Amino acid sequence: MLPLHHRSRRLAAAVTAAVAATALAASPAVAGPAIGPDGGNGAPPDTKPDTTPVIVRTVDGGFDWGSAAIGAGGAGALVILVSLGGVAIASRHRLPAAH
Repeated sequence: MLPLHHRSRRLAAAVTAAVAATALAASPAVAGPAIGPDGGNGAPPDTKPDTTPVIVRTVDGGFDWGSAAIGAGGAGALVILVSLGGVAIASRHRLPAAH
């Protein structure tokens, strides 16, 4: 059996690797344009307001596989972390076998 500090280092390394893998697997889908302090994108304001009507169309593309992948990745990372915690606790508290 490994000394306590070796086990906790191995657990810390495993948790660090799991967190790093989760961070690398995260999608940059939330990235967007930079927004300035005035709430705009930093471009100078127009001197004359645009009076052209704006037509907005919405298209429902159905199931969003990208969002599903992000959710599944987060759930998988959570399962891994909880499993590692359970293994760490179980290895510290060995119970004698019942006869």
